[in-house]
Amino acid sequence: MNRLIDRMIQDREVEEIGQTSSTGGRPARLVRFNASAHAVLAVELGGHRISAAVTDLDAQVLLRDACLVDSQVRGAGRDVFEAVAVLASGLIEKAATQRIEVRTVCVGVPGVVRHRRGLVEFAPAVQWFDFPLVPLLEERLGVAVRVENDVNLAAVAELRHGAARGRSDVLTVLLGTGVGAALILDGRLYRGAVGAAGEFGYTMMSRSSLDSPWPGFGDLESRIGAAGVLRRHGYTSVTEPDAESLLARVRGGDPVARAVFDGLVDDLALSIANASALLNPELVVLGGESGRAAAELMLPAIGRRLNGRIPFVPELVAAELDDAALIGAAEVAIDASAGGATLLE
Repeated sequence: MNRLIDRMIQDREVEEIGQTSSTGGRPARLVRFNASAHAVLAVELGGHRISAAVTDLDAQVLLRDACLVDSQVRGAGRDVFEAVAVLASGLIEKAATQRIEVRTVCVGVPGVVRHRRGLVEFAPAVQWFDFPLVPLLEERLGVAVRVENDVNLAAVAELRHGAARGRSDVLTVLLGTGVGAALILDGRLYRGAVGAAGEFGYTMMSRSSLDSPWPGFGDLESRIGAAGVLRRHGYTSVTEPDAESLLARVRGGDPVARAVFDGLVDDLALSIANASALLNPELVVLGGESGRAAAELMLPAIGRRLNGRIPFVPELVAAELDDAALIGAAEVAIDASAGGATLLE
């Protein structure tokens, strides 16, 4: 044990603050965790921007930056990688000028990830298919890199810091530009056979779903993702749809907006009902930009639709954290930098 403590002190992971009083034997050393021993870098690929933050070992943000990703860049996987690499290297260099050592990077990606191989198998939003993100980014940055599904990371953040604290069986659903989910079962994140568990957007909603090819975006996402909501219900707007404008119209009594909202709630309730009947989560956390904005109206409406229709209705709550996927990425990078196990292993 003393050798382990000596190594941790040498690595500045803990610091010695004194000794206990002797009771006849050798006094024990008192140590405390040193959150500033080194730092990690968290990166999140969003629908329209890439966000990144350098954090200490308590996941407290020290530096942050972001860049917009336009539609042309999103259509070219190598260009997205270049944007990630430039943003990450810039923050690592900025941290170094402040004597902050970044040891590990974790990137959250909207897609299916083979995390042990460092491979993004399927991420249509950024046009990454069998893309070797980890080796390419490690070569570019010169530090260890992890890659994880962004919804998994958000679920980890909510479990450790947010709405799911103290829970063991949780379904986290993110609603925004796209639709995704993550499963915490018996206290651990469930990845599935090939890491594709939680691809909630591919839930089939009707018999007609069987006639649609699977590549691209799934049936549920085509209905309740940001772009699909208005298109499916025939709602027209001169601007790109956003949750706040739709909700304002719903609260104002606009019948067309109300129809859009009710259809959205119906689809989401059906999907949550099916997942709950199969998996029996104690809690469903609704997050994402659109999900959090709509939670006050949406969660009671979903609850009314589920009551009496499935054997056990889970508790429905709104996500608590801003930047949940970014916080989750920091947590995974912190665990990896210390050589510890994470919920994602």
